[in-house]
Amino acid sequence: MAEPYDRWHKKRPRTDEERCKAHNKVPSREHERGKRWLARWRDPDCEQESESFARYEDARQHLAKMQNAVDEGTYIDPRKGDSPLKALAEQWLDNQTFDNPRTYAQYESRVRNHIIEPLGAMKLRQIKPSTIQTWIKRRRQVLDETTVGLVFTHLTSIMAMAVDDDLVPKNPCVAGSVQRMRPRRSKKAAREVPLSWEETDAMRKCLPARYQATVDCGRGLGMRQGEIFGLSPDDVDWQAEDKVVHIRRQVVHDRGTLVFAPPKGGTEDDPKDRYVPVGEELAELLAEHMRHHPPAKVTLPWCERGGGPVTVRLLFTTRERKALNKNYVNYLWKSALETIGVISALNDKPVGRGRKWEDCRDKMMHALRHLFASEAINEGVDVYTLADLLGHEDPAFTLRRYVHRVSGAAEKARKAIGRRYRTAA
Repeated sequence: MAEPYDRWHKKRPRTDEERCKAHNKVPSREHERGKRWLARWRDPDCEQESESFARYEDARQHLAKMQNAVDEGTYIDPRKGDSPLKALAEQWLDNQTFDNPRTYAQYESRVRNHIIEPLGAMKLRQIKPSTIQTWIKRRRQVLDETTVGLVFTHLTSIMAMAVDDDLVPKNPCVAGSVQRMRPRRSKKAAREVPLSWEETDAMRKCLPARYQATVDCGRGLGMRQGEIFGLSPDDVDWQAEDKVVHIRRQVVHDRGTLVFAPPKGGTEDDPKDRYVPVGEELAELLAEHMRHHPPAKVTLPWCERGGGPVTVRLLFTTRERKALNKNYVNYLWKSALETIGVISALNDKPVGRGRKWEDCRDKMMHALRHLFASEAINEGVDVYTLADLLGHEDPAFTLRRYVHRVSGAAEKARKAIGRRYRTAA
């Protein structure tokens, strides 16, 4: 097997030539210029290729790797890996197509902000498993684990395309050292409900009056935050004896603009709408809310920023009778959590003007949906019906992610088993 070539010293020097003190060899014209060791090999077309290394061992290993690849028919020209990651990532983005126009904008934002910005200037062949490990560590400092897992999935797919296009021999994202520390897109559900019914009662009182009934829509109907913002009194048949609410829209952001859209995952062909029963007590609470805060007509684009205008009477609006913005409501929500002692503030600034709180992602408005699911299971609702009410296609996902232990559940189980024994006796 060929050996790396020493660029710094002559291979056949004359006996009278002076040797360098550092290596006791006769220096060449390239002495101490650039990297010392040159790995040279011939590709499958018998063209000579080369790459320089600072260390002999690195050059020797690379040379052996290239020669083995040629012998095994798996050789990839290293120069193909000189393409920057940015170019490949943008090509990957251009190839993505989605039924929901907002989905592409979400992909683009994640790829540009968290892949292209930190790694885009690197050549593909420079991206090693250690590069990915460092990238994961730094992303965890600015993103939650689920989002890091989502972006990691995008990067894995981009590098897989590089392998398929014969630009690099391996995907560094699937290396064992990376897989051991790879981010998970979801974490195990907590045993206890993130917010109890009693805590949500207390929170309700701490919210401004015009937003208090949002708590009832979350814990009483299992609605997502955007669906609560998009709820209209016209979605409920108030005259029917068995009232139901037709959940058929949400208010979401599309590149900084509020828009109406179908519920999560919905498209024009499959809107993912659903019907949820409304009890008399909840119906009265919503009617009471409307008496004090009459619904307002709001016009927003449909599905995307440039979509056609749609006008809806909304149950919940701002004081200016505009659609609710989740950023504003989240500030109010965290303030209420602080007031009831569930979380603590990290500074003394006023709410909405820079006040920050400890991490409470699991206790935001979406926690009401978890409370709805847990209470429903505790009261005997089967998981298949519950999945339909929540808009989930997979009942196992509902059970795995949304069902928690609620107050009094253990005592209820004890009494139920006791009844069975008494019946048998």
